[in-house]
Amino acid sequence: MSAERADGRPPARGGLTAVRTVLRGTTPVGEFFAARAGDSPYRPGELIAPGTVLERPVPAWTFPVIPEEPPIPFDYHVLHVDEELIVVDKPHFLPTTSNGRIVRETVQTRLRRDFGEDVTPLHRLDRLTAGVVVCSRRPATRGAYQRLFQDRKVRKRYLARTVTAVGQPTWRELSVPMRKQPGGRSVAVDDEGTMTVTRLRGAGTVVELEPLTGHTHQLRVLLAHLGASIVGDDVYPRDLGLKLRDYSSPLHLLAAGVEFADPVDGRERVFTSLRGLPANLD
Repeated sequence: MSAERADGRPPARGGLTAVRTVLRGTTPVGEFFAARAGDSPYRPGELIAPGTVLERPVPAWTFPVIPEEPPIPFDYHVLHVDEELIVVDKPHFLPTTSNGRIVRETVQTRLRRDFGEDVTPLHRLDRLTAGVVVCSRRPATRGAYQRLFQDRKVRKRYLARTVTAVGQPTWRELSVPMRKQPGGRSVAVDDEGTMTVTRLRGAGTVVELEPLTGHTHQLRVLLAHLGASIVGDDVYPRDLGLKLRDYSSPLHLLAAGVEFADPVDGRERVFTSLRGLPANLD
């Protein structure tokens, strides 16, 4: 069996791509496809039979064993698709990419299953956050789009519903230092942490936010720090414990829009979520 790719990697299966490894001694039980290597005795993509005695280390591709996962009963909606990009509206509870605990049931895996294995998210939303996710379709231009996000040349707009009114009717820029807590999943406001910057506006309990930096849980921590935690937040101000299969209380945080100048053709790109904040059940 051979693969079409020059590096020998076999086509993805169910949206999951093969990983590279190095075989030594005797080929173990499983499927291993020779990777491209100058001194390999195998053609790229050639299946190496289990039990084969190897005279030298051989780079190879294989599919890791990933247990089946309970289906997450929510799916993405396509907002835009062209040769370069796929933009989707992510639902609450579906991870953007694998988080270690969930591998199969992610936006990335589903998109690769539906549109091909080269689809790669250019940024990530938390599992509990819904809204716009921009994905690259072509490795040749992916770096240009990734640099936009790395260089903070992308405008991101969020909406949040908070448990108490923020009381900020005009735009205000807030700088707050944050640090990930070792051994846990929470982030704390810490004078020794990384400085974050966020623009915020909201007189009542629906707040508009524009993060100018990209820190884990930045918006959630900021609003909790202001005494106005987001409705449905299971970490701030108090960690209620991880409940991966509990879909009863969505986080009221929406990535409402993304805007940037396209690095490939110069067009102004504006993508807007068609979702709203979850219904307020309080």
